[in-house]
Amino acid sequence: MKNQLILWIMLAWALVGSAHAQTTEDSVTRKASWNVAVEAANNSSFYGRNTVTKYPYAAATLTYAHASGFWASATSYQLFDTKDYIDETDVSVGYSFPISKRMNGNLSYSRFFFSENAPMVKSVTENAASLNTTLDWKYLYSSLTTSYFFGESNDLIVQFENSRYIGLNPIWKGRNPVGLDPKIGITGGTQEFSETYTVERKKELGDWFEDVLTPGKGNEPKTTTTTTTKHKFQVLSYDLYVPLVVMLGNFELEPTYRYSIPVNKLEGDESKAQSFYSLKASFTF
Repeated sequence: MKNQLILWIMLAWALVGSAHAQTTEDSVTRKASWNVAVEAANNSSFYGRNTVTKYPYAAATLTYAHASGFWASATSYQLFDTKDYIDETDVSVGYSFPISKRMNGNLSYSRFFFSENAPMVKSVTENAASLNTTLDWKYLYSSLTTSYFFGESNDLIVQFENSRYIGLNPIWKGRNPVGLDPKIGITGGTQEFSETYTVERKKELGDWFEDVLTPGKGNEPKTTTTTTTKHKFQVLSYDLYVPLVVMLGNFELEPTYRYSIPVNKLEGDESKAQSFYSLKASFTF
């Protein structure tokens, strides 16, 4: 774990060092804005971890960004195959700031609220504090995000992504910006959230069978096995994103294909490599 953490830290310093070597501090003129977005997807996942049952969902997000760099947002999710009207609501606040001409940073805190029967892997988390840095290398756009999740489970997650926007307008000389924004990503971290979710779901299923088959034993103490692997920093997943970005003034449409490959799974984790399809529409004013 120590060697992998050092590698991620060195990567972060490389991003910061390169930015200051290539650019100088630059002021950014900001304007306050609101953004309303709706999204639908064929399944949900959490850092490469997913459930055997697919849960398509729809989500709505409202974000306010102040001219100073402070912002706040709220997102609500509704899974199509559950009985709850709202399965999850996330509330986030943060501060975005320029580091140099090509580099930006963002600090944020998020609180997650779930319905009682929320089936997603993410449902065992409660809070997240994140630091994100982005760097435009001209040929690549790099993003490094470090997040600490705490509450019912405690995990450190690090994501490194590289992308590059490819404008398609020259092909047909269209007036509205249209382009591909392909991105590859690697996610590393600990997995207490994965084990917590797996153990809780097994206990729920086991309790149901126990109540049916052996009534009267529900008050006996239950034991579960744990592994030290959950606290080991490992690569969690590899991801490929292929979004198509269509801009129509303040309106943006973004259909996306993603292929995710989970690795280093804990015992009992039934996550598997699969394709995800989503469609997002947003309006900024």
